[in-house]
Amino acid sequence: MTALPVVSLAAEVETAPDNTSTESAEQVDKPSIVEGWEAAAPPREPKEAPLEPGEPPINWADTSHAYVTDQAQSLTEWMDGFFGDPNYDIEKPESLLRLEWANSWDEEDDEKSKVRLRGKLQLPAISKRLNLVFSGADGDDLGNLSEDERDAEDRVGLLYNIGEKDRTRLDLTLGISTSELRPGIRFRNQGPIGERNRYRFTQRLQYEDDEGFFTTGQLNLDRALREDTLLRWSNRAVYGEETKEVEWRSRVALARRLRGEYKKRNTVLTGFTSVKGFTDPSYIRNYRIGALLRSQIWRRYLFMEVEPSYNWRKNNEDDDRTGVWQIVVRFEIAMERDLRRLRDNGDEE
Repeated sequence: MTALPVVSLAAEVETAPDNTSTESAEQVDKPSIVEGWEAAAPPREPKEAPLEPGEPPINWADTSHAYVTDQAQSLTEWMDGFFGDPNYDIEKPESLLRLEWANSWDEEDDEKSKVRLRGKLQLPAISKRLNLVFSGADGDDLGNLSEDERDAEDRVGLLYNIGEKDRTRLDLTLGISTSELRPGIRFRNQGPIGERNRYRFTQRLQYEDDEGFFTTGQLNLDRALREDTLLRWSNRAVYGEETKEVEWRSRVALARRLRGEYKKRNTVLTGFTSVKGFTDPSYIRNYRIGALLRSQIWRRYLFMEVEPSYNWRKNNEDDDRTGVWQIVVRFEIAMERDLRRLRDNGDEE
């Protein structure tokens, strides 16, 4: 059983004064997150907090700590943006779509080919808080899902942002199909842990006619090892009326940005291992180890992924475990404002 995705990373709340025109002017020449290490929406310059009585003045130690912390955050956001992570995409203050063609070969299953549309469209005519989401773009871990799990996440729905403050965000979700509506609510909390570490926690509660009520929780822990290397430990659990008690998965991934011949053509190599299982009956369904190479090809908005993996599976508690090789090749077109290539913008690619 797979939960309906509901999805991801940062927009500002509205109690601030209206400065839309100023911000729009500042964003005209803002570089894409996939071009360099700056976030797509760089944070505003922090204001100096007034010193408490008896507190020492700000010195090199404080500024060094702030620099390392900002670099760790930028690396995490860059990786999420480059991979089109729904966590990042869904909370960007703009519409974006990704058209993906996936081809998978599995020793146990037949060859499969599928086209997916994922992303979101803002609906400002109805509300600035409302988005139409496609194919799992409201989920919290598309980059961590196997190909079979991605198939189960293919949905269309609405996402309404109730509010966001500091580290937290709350959304209402509504999955849409010809036969039913699937209402839900999603809570997200994220932030730094020290200089080089960050966390992200999401919890979703949802109802479906054939599954009843169920809840999905996910915790991602990130550590920036170097300016181009990120370590992520992702844990996910689903519990509901029709689940096998708790359905869980734990995944560790090490991602490194490779510097290519062209600065505007980025490549990331990720090695990962994961374990997936149930608590009732209690058994491990799959051990998985593999690699994922994602690269921009020809144009900044065109991506290619190659993902070979080895799986040690058993479908049921009493089955014998079997080893299975799998490889997935994906091609993607990203329809995103920052990746446009216009004749009059000085782009000489």
